[in-house]
Amino acid sequence: MKFSYSAVWNDAAAMLKRNGSLLLAIAGVFFLLPSLLLGYFAPAPTGSGQDALNAMMGHYRENLPWIVLAQLVNLLGGIAVYKLLFDQREGTVGTAIGGALPILPMYFIMTVISSMAIGMGLVFLLLPGIYLLGRLVIAGAAMVAEGHRSPIAPIRSSWNHTRRRGWAVAGLVIIVAIAGLILSFVITAILGSVFLLIGGREGVGPLLVLILNSALTAALQTVLIVLFAAIYRALSGAAEPTTGI
Repeated sequence: MKFSYSAVWNDAAAMLKRNGSLLLAIAGVFFLLPSLLLGYFAPAPTGSGQDALNAMMGHYRENLPWIVLAQLVNLLGGIAVYKLLFDQREGTVGTAIGGALPILPMYFIMTVISSMAIGMGLVFLLLPGIYLLGRLVIAGAAMVAEGHRSPIAPIRSSWNHTRRRGWAVAGLVIIVAIAGLILSFVITAILGSVFLLIGGREGVGPLLVLILNSALTAALQTVLIVLFAAIYRALSGAAEPTTGI
C-alpha cells in the first residue's frame, strides 16, 4: 500500500472538519488551559548563554510537579481525541474523557519510553532520532485504536505499521510541524505587536500575547494528534489512501 501524503492530509482535514466542535472543546480544556496557567503562574525564564541555561534548570526544579501535571493533562486530552476519532461510541466530550482516564497510566509509560528512545537518537545522532520519530509516532494512536493495555504492545504495533515507511512518516510529521510553527510565529509577530501596542508592555498586553501563544500551541497540538490518527488509519488500512505525493 502506497503511503500518500495528500491522502493522509485529506483524511486528517476531514476528521478535523467532522469533529471540529468536539475537538475545540477538548483542546481548550486539555491543551490551551494548562499552557495558559503554566505560562502565567510559572513563566519560563528568557535570555541566552550559561545564565539562561542555569535559570531554566532552576525553573524546572522549582516547578516540576506543575510541569508534570500539565503534561499529564495534555496526554489525557490526546487520548480523548483518539477516543473521539477511533471509537464511534465516544460521541461526546464527556464519554471520550471517561474512556481516556483508564488508559492514562499505561499511555504515560508508553509515551516516556518512546520519547526517551527518540530523544536519545536526536541527542547522539540526529538522523536516527528522526527515523525513530517516524517509526514510533503512531504508538499513541495504536494504543487507543487497538485497545492495548500495556506500554510495549502499541510501540510494537507502531513499529510494525511503519515498516519501510519510517522516513516517509517522519517527513510528513516534520513538514506539518514546521509549517505550523512558522505560521504560529508569523501570527504571534503580527497580532502580538498589536496586543502589546493596545494593552501596553506593563499592562494586559503580555497576558493577551500569552493567551494567543497558548491558543496557537493548542491548535498545533490538536492538528498533530489528528494527523497521527490519519497516519495510523492509512498504515493500518482503516482509511484507504488515494494516489498522491
